[in-house]
Amino acid sequence: MCATFSDDDVGKAVENGNGEAVGVITAVEGDIAHVRPDLSAVESITSSLGWEGAVEMTVTLERTIVRERTADAVRLEGSLPLSNASDDGSKTERDAVND
Repeated sequence: MCATFSDDDVGKAVENGNGEAVGVITAVEGDIAHVRPDLSAVESITSSLGWEGAVEMTVTLERTIVRERTADAVRLEGSLPLSNASDDGSKTERDAVND
């Protein structure tokens, strides 16, 4: 588990456990970062799930799933958790690049 997110993390790429870019950090609040999923990686998946509006969402990323933070990227242990911004708050994990 990595240290608390900081304002320096805003704008960094987010990479899944395979090292593939899956999003960008748009804001941070202590132990949580808000990530805009990479549209090119997520667009076809969300469309097939009927989540057309989901590509405009941000995903809440907790530091507990972060493997490491570097000057250029935040690397995850596994996949980026995706949730529909208009849902009831429950999350569905999807690997945005490998699904």
